[in-house]
Amino acid sequence: MHTRASFEVEVTPADAIAFAGLSGDWNPLHTDAAHAARTAYKVPVLHGAFSAGLLSRLAGMHLPGRDCLLHDLKLRFLKPVLPPVKLRVEGEVVRDDGTTGEVRATVRDARTGETYAEGSYGFGRHTSTIPVVKLPPQDRANQFARVAVTGASGGIGAAVVEKLNGEAIALPRGVALDETTRLSAIVHCGWPSPDNTPLLEIGAADSAVEHHVAGPLKECLALARLLARQGEPGAMLILLGSAFAEPGRHGYRSPLYTLAKGLLPALTRALAVELAAHEMRVATLVLDVIDGGMNAGVSPAVKQAHADRVPFGELPGPAEVAGQIDWLLANRGRLLSGAVVTLSGGALP
Repeated sequence: MHTRASFEVEVTPADAIAFAGLSGDWNPLHTDAAHAARTAYKVPVLHGAFSAGLLSRLAGMHLPGRDCLLHDLKLRFLKPVLPPVKLRVEGEVVRDDGTTGEVRATVRDARTGETYAEGSYGFGRHTSTIPVVKLPPQDRANQFARVAVTGASGGIGAAVVEKLNGEAIALPRGVALDETTRLSAIVHCGWPSPDNTPLLEIGAADSAVEHHVAGPLKECLALARLLARQGEPGAMLILLGSAFAEPGRHGYRSPLYTLAKGLLPALTRALAVELAAHEMRVATLVLDVIDGGMNAGVSPAVKQAHADRVPFGELPGPAEVAGQIDWLLANRGRLLSGAVVTLSGGALP
C-alpha cells in the first residue's frame, strides 16, 4: 500500500447545489447567492461535509484503497471554501499494522496552497469471502439430499460451504429452492448486522424491531417450513445463537441483536416438538466471539481482550466453527433435537 497520495478536484457552485440535494442541507449560506451576498463571505460557502466526502474518497480510493472500512473521521476547518475553486487533497499514512491504521489529511487550494481543512481518519480492512460453491442448475433435480446454507457469503457460512465440499447449496435470502431438491439439513448462518443504539434511544422503534428481531424470527420459521416440506427423514435445522444473549455476557451495545439471539433457545424447543411430527430435528449452537465474519473488522486490541477470556488463549475462526457444524450434521440422534449447545471453549463472561 502507498503511504502518500493526493488528488485534485474542481468544485463549482453547481456541485454545492448537488451536495445540498444529496444531504438535505439547504442552508442559504451554502445555496442562496442573494443571501450569501449579505454575509462577510459575499458568495455561497461550500458545505463542510463536502470536504469530509473528499477524505472518504481519499480513504476508499487511495489510502488504503478498495478494502477500506472507515472507523472514524476528524476534521478541523481553518478557512471557508468559496466555489469555484480547485482543491488538492493530500494524505499520509501515519500508522498501519496490516489490520487497522490512521491517515492524516489536508484539503488545500490547488492554486494558492492555502489550507482549508486538516484532519485524520482511522481505518480497518475488510477481507474477501471464500468463493461460494453453488449447485449447478442442471443438477438441481437431484435424487440425493443436500445441505442448504444461508449467509453463504459471510465468514462462517462460506467456511461451512467449503467444509461440506460440494454437498452444500447456497440459499440466498428470498430465493426459493425448486420443489425437487431434497434437503438433509439447513444451516442458518445469515443474520442482520448488529445494531448499535440503546433501546431507549431508538428513533424508528417499529422498523428497527422488525429488522433486527421480528424479521430474523420470521426467517427462522420460513426455513423450518422449508425443511418440513423438502427435508428427508432425520433432516436437521441448525441455528446459530450468540453468547451475548446469555446471563453475564449481555451485549448491551447491540441490544436488539442480543434480544433476537436470546429468542433462539425458546424457538428451538418449540420447533423441536413440531418438526418431530415430520421426523425432523432442530438445534441451536451458541457461539462466543469468533475471529472472522462480522468480527473481521475488530481491532487487534479488542480481539486480544476477547482471546484473554478463553482458557486456550486464542479465538476460534470460522473454519473451526464449520468443523463443529459438520460434527453436528453427522450426529443423527433424535435426542439432539431441541438442544442448545454452547460452544465457547470455556470463555469467561
